[in-house]
Amino acid sequence: MTRLLIGYDGSESARAAILVARALFGPADATVAHVHPPPPTVASAGIARAALPQAVITEGVTKLRAGVEAEARAITDAGVECARTAGLGAEPSLRFALTPWRELLEVAAESDADAIVCGTAGEGPIERAVLGSTASSLLYHADRPLLVVPAGVTDVAGPVLAGYDGSDGARGALRFAAAGLSRSRLLVAHAVDSRSSEVNEAVAEEGAAFARSLDLEAHAVTSSGHRSAWRTLLDSAGEHGAAAILVGSRGRGAVASTVLGSVASGLVHAAALPVLVVPAGCDDTSDAGAAADEP
Repeated sequence: MTRLLIGYDGSESARAAILVARALFGPADATVAHVHPPPPTVASAGIARAALPQAVITEGVTKLRAGVEAEARAITDAGVECARTAGLGAEPSLRFALTPWRELLEVAAESDADAIVCGTAGEGPIERAVLGSTASSLLYHADRPLLVVPAGVTDVAGPVLAGYDGSDGARGALRFAAAGLSRSRLLVAHAVDSRSSEVNEAVAEEGAAFARSLDLEAHAVTSSGHRSAWRTLLDSAGEHGAAAILVGSRGRGAVASTVLGSVASGLVHAAALPVLVVPAGCDDTSDAGAAADEP
């Protein structure tokens, strides 16, 4: 059974992420992690010491801390309840920190999660690009598959569109789909090469055949045009009513992802549907330097 780490902040996109995770991964086990801003400390209230007695400051900070901690527990409990209602086995994890993505990566490692799930901040592409710092940071640094879900996603009945370019990274993404996604899902392979329809058809069919060898129900689809790979994938996803997009990613770290991860990054920041990104090297048989991104 797939083990998930779900980042939960009480937002609409976080709730949507739980529902999408259940639909894509089936009745998985999950750690629902909430990372809350740290509560105040007596030391941080030092500026008030000139005007207030220490006892008053301590009492006030204690009350503030209790309120912050209660709020954090309530959000965490709500996430666990949402996950359990959706049909996931869920347990809570509450952390206090100013950088949620770092804490989520730590919890994912500690819980040995097979994949990380999170929502995006904002409902449109501009808002997601500006506000989705946690999702963006996870995309750049995660060492395991990442499912990013925008707010407002409700229809997860369609197929999963897999971006395929013939690389080891693309095959690794399909292997993860075979091992981790619900076998009832239809996987559609799409070549991201747009140089000719003949190349598209051949590469797409190669991907679909590889997916079928993994016991996935898959068929090839192609699209014409000379737009960037991630825009082509978005167009194809809309054309075929896809519920989510699956892609591989070439590298980890801000530099590697900026230079090599343009397809995954473009999709995560612009797509109005869930995107599952599988980093290179997540499976033992893939080449850590290979990719499903643009050549």
